[in-house]
Amino acid sequence: MVSSDLKDKIQKALDIGLEYAKKNGAEHAEGFGILEKTFNLELEKNKPKHNLGILHGIAFRVIANNAYGFAYTSSFKSEDIQQTVKAAIQNAKTKKPDPDIVPFPETKKAEHPLKLDKKFLDMGIDESVEPFEQLLPSKLPKNLYFLTAMGNIDSGETFLKNTSGIDIYKQEAGYGLGIGFLSIHGFPIYDFHFEGAREWGKIIPQEITKKAIEKTLAVAKPQTLSLSGEYPIILPPEGSYGLFGGLFMILTDLLRGDKASRGETVFSDKIGEKVAADNFTLIDDPLHPDMITSTNYDAEGVPTQKTTLIENGILQTYYLNSYYANKLNMESNGKATRGGFFGGNPIKRSPSIGNYATIIEPGDSSKEEMIQETKEGFMLQNFMGIHMSDFSSGRFSVTGSGWYIKNGEIAFPVQDITISGTIPELIQNIDLISKERRQGLNNEVPYIRVSKLSVTAKKMDFKIRIGMKILKTLMALGLVKNPFI
Repeated sequence: MVSSDLKDKIQKALDIGLEYAKKNGAEHAEGFGILEKTFNLELEKNKPKHNLGILHGIAFRVIANNAYGFAYTSSFKSEDIQQTVKAAIQNAKTKKPDPDIVPFPETKKAEHPLKLDKKFLDMGIDESVEPFEQLLPSKLPKNLYFLTAMGNIDSGETFLKNTSGIDIYKQEAGYGLGIGFLSIHGFPIYDFHFEGAREWGKIIPQEITKKAIEKTLAVAKPQTLSLSGEYPIILPPEGSYGLFGGLFMILTDLLRGDKASRGETVFSDKIGEKVAADNFTLIDDPLHPDMITSTNYDAEGVPTQKTTLIENGILQTYYLNSYYANKLNMESNGKATRGGFFGGNPIKRSPSIGNYATIIEPGDSSKEEMIQETKEGFMLQNFMGIHMSDFSSGRFSVTGSGWYIKNGEIAFPVQDITISGTIPELIQNIDLISKERRQGLNNEVPYIRVSKLSVTAKKMDFKIRIGMKILKTLMALGLVKNPFI
């Protein structure tokens, strides 16, 4: 773990900053500090990379002139701390007074402490590297190539104090392993599998590799199609909440309380109304014991709670922090975040609103039954272009890969399939949800079938297909090097 000297410096720095804030025009003040140790490993094209980093810093948020101000620093010198708080106060005083401002939350004990695996805190490099080494396969199926492998171990301490009495110290730790492969069965395509855990030894490296190989082979030799129309779409867990983004990340954004208060989402003023199919229930559970994003206090020091956002199709609430809960005449449900999932340095950003651990309740179908009941349609995942969607209306047009379904059976893998529509329409048109669910880094979700979505696809140009066949022949003869690995 990082040194106790740094820990003491942060505690002292927060006290100095809060005291200075009270004496220099701040009506309320909050100090946040972090010490984080991250060990990253990566192997790509047989070039290993590793990095051991220590992140530390402090940030202050103040209320002055009935407005928020924010500033941060990585220095623990008294004069730098005071200048940082001064900057936050000046920042607040340049803004118009906000009648909806509320004091920072008061202290309240979290009822559900989360378990910390202390093994992470003093782990040596040799022990850290061992599971990463076990990821690497000694032999691969024909036409399958190693693409990349990564591992990371994080352990950190966070400190939160405010002038309303909050004084919270947390230790958190976890690790993740992932590996990806490239298939050149037909047109080149890749897939990846990554898992994380809060308990050392819970991830089995060989299983990660096995799943990654299986996933890559399952999408090998993809075809393209020429079609246009409305088709049923099955979303696997990766399609709704994938590691690098799924369709339902748009839904999460649409349910944020800040957007609801400003009328920037189609779900504004929809509490108590039917917004989704009867079989759809969406939950955020920061107290889930196994997810690396779980926590018992949010970024403002409010105890987190299991929150049902949509229950049996009825909108129950939004993701709320203390400010927007007050603005909407509701209560905070502990959804203040700093930086978000994979959101970078939390010191550099004032708290915002987000999700912690997404749960979609299972249904009464199975993946196999969904496929069997699909006369013609698709099972799609790994979408591109989600970040370009309209995060007010929920309108999207994204291109994905997956499988073409014909007469209740998977016919063949496909790519370059574009689906379009809106998230509100999509969740209203859910007709089947599977019993089985899969746990990701910050989610636990089932397979979901949407009865109809607009689909367009265009078959790959003839010249490209011929060119790929010629290239593959030249590679097999050893005349050219594989350009994809």
